[in-house]
Amino acid sequence: MFLLLLIGALIVAYFYRLSGFRYWKKRNVPNPEPSFLFGNLGDVLTAKRSIGQIYCDIYRNFPDVSYVGFYRFGQPGLVLRDPQLIRDVLNKDFNSFYSNTLVVSEEIDPLTARNTFVLNGDKWKIAKNQIAPCFTAKKIREMHVLVQKAASRLVNYLEDEINNGGGAFEVRDLFGKYTTEVVASCAFGLEGKTFDEPDPLFRKMGKKLFEPSYFTMIKLGTGFIIPSVSKILKMRFISDEVTKYFCNIIEKTLHYRSENNVIRNDFLDSMLELKKKLGEDQFTNMDVAGRAVEFLTGSFDTSSSVIAFALYELAANPEMFQKLRSEVDEALLKRKDLDYGSVQELKYLEYVICETLRLHPPGLILLRACTKPFTFPPPRGQGTGEDIDIEVDVPVIIPIYGLHTDPTYFKDPYVFNPERFMPENKESIVRGTYLPFSDGPRACHGQRFGMNQSKVALINIVSNFDVTVNRKTITPFEIDPKHYVHHVKGGIWLNFSKRKVI
Repeated sequence: MFLLLLIGALIVAYFYRLSGFRYWKKRNVPNPEPSFLFGNLGDVLTAKRSIGQIYCDIYRNFPDVSYVGFYRFGQPGLVLRDPQLIRDVLNKDFNSFYSNTLVVSEEIDPLTARNTFVLNGDKWKIAKNQIAPCFTAKKIREMHVLVQKAASRLVNYLEDEINNGGGAFEVRDLFGKYTTEVVASCAFGLEGKTFDEPDPLFRKMGKKLFEPSYFTMIKLGTGFIIPSVSKILKMRFISDEVTKYFCNIIEKTLHYRSENNVIRNDFLDSMLELKKKLGEDQFTNMDVAGRAVEFLTGSFDTSSSVIAFALYELAANPEMFQKLRSEVDEALLKRKDLDYGSVQELKYLEYVICETLRLHPPGLILLRACTKPFTFPPPRGQGTGEDIDIEVDVPVIIPIYGLHTDPTYFKDPYVFNPERFMPENKESIVRGTYLPFSDGPRACHGQRFGMNQSKVALINIVSNFDVTVNRKTITPFEIDPKHYVHHVKGGIWLNFSKRKVI
């Protein structure tokens, strides 16, 4: 009798599951065939493909529609393809899509839960208003001197390594040292010592935020595929050890600055001003630590990725390397140390960074969730069917990498061509197809800071070193699915030597 009941229950569950997978078919929305257990995202849990790769593949496999259905476990979602719809979701219709899809408990994981990427609703608005003033042009200009000091340490480190017989580096790791040094100084008021010690504690703790592992992939996959389960299981993305370490730094540094009236015009000074203005009840040391760790997570891996890919492309294209070097040399003849304003005047450097962000964006996708009922036009255009009503909590995905490498919008999309971003060419880029920092109210608030620290690193490299591609670099690049931020298998290896004076 029990066996019959069990079989009956399994049959009911099977057909219930199948009925859920008819959601998009009933609405005449095309979608890839889902698997029984995980819908279209099962490869994330096996680390076969990253979630970004899956969504971008869905984008590419349905070229004739404005959006595509998919299933996240059993929940229906949409991958947007049409630039106009994407612009609307990120801007005009933002209030219907202001949420993202992650759920993090403030009690279990207090630092991650305070990240503006995770926050939604009023908490997101409050956090955004608190952190945005820290990244004005004036604030970035004041922190520029600290960024340049970190770049000088990078140059000294490379010169010492070359003098000692080295010269081949995995540049994601190399520039991770640099960005860690920048964040340690600007966001925590510390000397990161990343170029002085083999494994300094600050870098060690910072790397623990990003270290790839199968368990990390399971946590991320669960968070993105079944957010409610990650909340039930009380998953945390930042360990208790790392949380205590960064909170301790913040508490000690804030106390020291307050007691000794220390002013460095950095990010932490802005946080201290905000803390005094709002009071301890409204803005605690944990809030400060959360903002500082957000600075770290938003700067460390993303900017090191941009610098590494940009330098690889320059090394692989010597004529571009020389063109950038000539621009930098000319600027350095006018003034030995380039201030923030002088850096922004380097136009070819700007084009190189922009093209790197197109071809190698740190984030492959944007995640949004429907926050109030919304109606999309038919997926094949007006006159081809009925409008589609979207329910609250339905995930909506914008596949950045798919858009950036779509030949419909970018000719020869896998060719590195900085001239795409010259003024006369940039105007022809379709809005909604180039989104390295997102767009609209939830666009990255630290994008100008990230651009500046990437530019400063490249200025110091091209003016001091010759760089070539090391044979350990595996090309064509293959995306490493173990990382959320864009990594390639085998890493990016480059050879550095002292610049030859002609």
